[in-house]
Amino acid sequence: MDKLVALQVFRRVIELESFSRAAEDLHLSNAAVSKNVRELEQSLKTQLIQRTTRRLSLTETGQLYFQKVCSILDELATVEETVADLAVKPHGLLRVTAPMSLGLIHVATAIYQFQLAYPDIQLDLTFCDRYVDLIEEGFDVGIRGSGATPDSSLVMHRICEFPRVVCASPAYLQQSGEPRSPDELKQHQCVIYSLARSPYEWHFWQGNETIVAHVDGSVKVNNSLAASQAAIAGLGIIFLPIFVASEALKQGTLQIILQEWSTEPLSLYAICPKHRQRSRKLQAFVDFISDALASITR
Repeated sequence: MDKLVALQVFRRVIELESFSRAAEDLHLSNAAVSKNVRELEQSLKTQLIQRTTRRLSLTETGQLYFQKVCSILDELATVEETVADLAVKPHGLLRVTAPMSLGLIHVATAIYQFQLAYPDIQLDLTFCDRYVDLIEEGFDVGIRGSGATPDSSLVMHRICEFPRVVCASPAYLQQSGEPRSPDELKQHQCVIYSLARSPYEWHFWQGNETIVAHVDGSVKVNNSLAASQAAIAGLGIIFLPIFVASEALKQGTLQIILQEWSTEPLSLYAICPKHRQRSRKLQAFVDFISDALASITR
């Protein structure tokens, strides 16, 4: 038994909660994964994993062992990468995920500029609006907005913030009237962005006054670009980051309302697994993307 391989296999089985998924992830056979875990348990003379037909769970000893194994493997990976990085430029595969709209409008361009600056880094980009488990799905870094609450296995790096605005099409405002205060939004059709922390609550303040507007509408969308298109089509009022609405505002197909009220900006974070945070390629990426996106908001 190769002890290091066995430890890596054991860790991945627990993280993915499946022998077969760990085998696929590690490019091993199911039999090889089972053998590594079995021989590891035999060498320790204790059971680490309780197996049932439906799920895997750690024994009490297995839980303690798993925590120690993760710490050791993470530290080993950091040491190896640090030593290797001393002699070479940042290099290797970097897997990045970001929200679809932000990715298409700003992140993609910045990332392509990053690749030109660091040609020895290979990029694997995934733009999607669903929740991505960075560790389970093998990503090095994820770009996420306000409300990101990583667990103790992840680290957050604040990048920048974008103002958010309330908009509607001129046609909608002509037909339905323009709300003069957030309280009046409940009388209007609003386009709901379903992935927001509180899709049906929009927060405003003016001086010492705070208002939570309870909104609703006939259209609910899980992508902010699609939501802005719904607003442009005259289907209602939308609350979204200004970078999504900027072109429509320039073209006059959307206009900002309730400008005398302040709203919470969208803060952006780079989030990475804790055991990868010292990687030179990751540090180079976070620094580059932070500068690129921050320059847009200046």
